[in-house]
Amino acid sequence: MKIAIIGATGMTGKALFHEATSRGHEVTGFVRNETRGKEILGDTAQLVVEDAFAITGEQLDQYDVVIDAFANHAEPSENLDLLTHLIHQTRKHDVRMFFILGAGPLLQEDGSYVYDFLKTLPGAEEWVDEPRYGVTELQVLLSTPDVNWTAISAQNEYVEGPKTEYVLGKDHLMEASDGESHVTSGNLAGAVLDEIETPAFEMQRFTVSDK
Repeated sequence: MKIAIIGATGMTGKALFHEATSRGHEVTGFVRNETRGKEILGDTAQLVVEDAFAITGEQLDQYDVVIDAFANHAEPSENLDLLTHLIHQTRKHDVRMFFILGAGPLLQEDGSYVYDFLKTLPGAEEWVDEPRYGVTELQVLLSTPDVNWTAISAQNEYVEGPKTEYVLGKDHLMEASDGESHVTSGNLAGAVLDEIETPAFEMQRFTVSDK
């Protein structure tokens, strides 16, 4: 398949790029800086140098799947802004859109969002905007019937790491075998590529946890 990754040089984008390439897909990374892109993804990486907010639907139509791995942790409102931009650009297009979300919009056992718990933690006001915008991103997707989308949420602890064994879930926060909520970038990338190759969550959000 022809797969494009927006934000290909970030932690998630890099893991997705290497996982998709290792499976034999034709992968293109959308980056802002070609030199940095080559340094991170390799000299032979196929890149498009483009500001994410300038990407058009016509550009994306040449791919089978486009993954939005863009993440601005300092200005998380941009994550929502890009999601809505990409929705606007791909309405009624055939390309499949894949969005990477955090744990904020996952559900706790009582049915409330993980974000509802996170915002009560000491010092949360310094970082809670990111999971808050993540909830809005999911709500926007769930109200968007005319884009072929899928989303995946990471777990509470999302760290750079290799692909090992992982377990899929649907809407709820998960715990690994050690009783903690965590997933590596390698395992998330593996779950995304599994879903791309064998779709089971079209027009839905799902999640993945380390085993």
